[in-house]
Amino acid sequence: MHHQFSEKGQALILITLAAVGLFGFAALAIDGGMIFSDRRHSQNASDTAAFAAALARVRANPNWKQVGLDRATSNDYTNGGTTEVEVYLCSEWETLSGTACEGLPAGADPSEYVLVRIKSVVKLFFAPVIGWGEVTNHTNAVVRTSPPRVTEWYDGKALVSTMEGCRSAGDPHDPFTVGGNGTTIVNNSGIFVNSICDPAFTDNGNSNLVTTDEGVCVVGGVPNNVTGVSPYPDGNCGAQVDPDQYQLPNPEPYCSQPGSITGSNGNYEAWPGYFNKTGNQTFPDVSPSGTLKLNRGIYCLYNGISLNGNWTITTDLNENDVHDSDSEGVFFYIPDGDVTFNGGSTLEVYAVSSSAGSFPAGLLNYLIYIPPSNEADVTITGNNGSIFTGTVLAPTSHVTLNGSGNSFSLDTQIIGYDITVTGGGYIDITYNQANNAMTTTNPTLSATK
Repeated sequence: MHHQFSEKGQALILITLAAVGLFGFAALAIDGGMIFSDRRHSQNASDTAAFAAALARVRANPNWKQVGLDRATSNDYTNGGTTEVEVYLCSEWETLSGTACEGLPAGADPSEYVLVRIKSVVKLFFAPVIGWGEVTNHTNAVVRTSPPRVTEWYDGKALVSTMEGCRSAGDPHDPFTVGGNGTTIVNNSGIFVNSICDPAFTDNGNSNLVTTDEGVCVVGGVPNNVTGVSPYPDGNCGAQVDPDQYQLPNPEPYCSQPGSITGSNGNYEAWPGYFNKTGNQTFPDVSPSGTLKLNRGIYCLYNGISLNGNWTITTDLNENDVHDSDSEGVFFYIPDGDVTFNGGSTLEVYAVSSSAGSFPAGLLNYLIYIPPSNEADVTITGNNGSIFTGTVLAPTSHVTLNGSGNSFSLDTQIIGYDITVTGGGYIDITYNQANNAMTTTNPTLSATK
């Protein structure tokens, strides 16, 4: 007997297996796409919520956590239903969970970091057929908040070159240059050179001598021909400092009234206000040269200051050789023009160091401020008996300190784009923070994870 076998059932089995395979691929594509899409959206929502909460925190908004929750809600993630949103400081999260936030650097203060956690449940379409009905996504974002803080300029270094890069072609100014054959002593502080150039420190002197109590920190390189600097400059000493992290003073609102100079025959007295908003004269615009007493206040010099004669400029109104903080002192604001103090002039000038008379606290202890918009040439040539007290802030200016065969003292901090110390005289720089300006850092945000 012969039996005939039909293969029709086998084809049905193959078709069924193929359908299952296709169904599986469809489930993987559709359900997997849903999972991936939600996770990406959730991570974006975590990131934006963390930045929103962190920004609100550095702006001192007491409801900064709610700001983060609201931003997550605007991205369709809210507490309740299939999603959960949490906003913490990392210090709070450590207390609650017993674990640290991911991605914090060693030694970090967890109270400076904002954490946003989002949990979302994705309902699957095909996978329930095989008993897999949902997937839970977890995403985190951590943002560091650096709120404003009152601080010294550049950690209290007496001489600071803010230049970050290298000099451009044709520019004669290196970040920091020592020249001449004079002597410069920096007491109670040091020198900071912010440039990454190699070299960023130049020694062009013949028999110059520069000594510092706290050394010379050069972010970039130091050549091997430095001979007169003690201790030897420390190259590659650390990280570069972003000048934009500091808040600048704003004296412009106090420059609405004209200043004045009275007197004659070499005996003059000046009152604060603005000078030379029009024309090309520079302060002091009187002659002949002589003695000029400066009354206390803010001098807005719109075409710079130039002392090219035998001037004696003083803030010692009562001539008692003592700085009377409540009644004496000046703030030179120079939005345009250069600064020239030649060796034939004697300056005994102090910054305003007291808020007496409603002097703005944010301008205390600044002697000279040249804003970034004015890339000035600043030349300070010393004379016997000259005294400068207070901060010279000129972050985009070219600053030259010239000993010029004489001796002069500066109780100051000088911040310039580039600095040259030269001449044949004796420059004695003493840094005393009580006599120099403080600043406030700008709030910053930075993503960690």
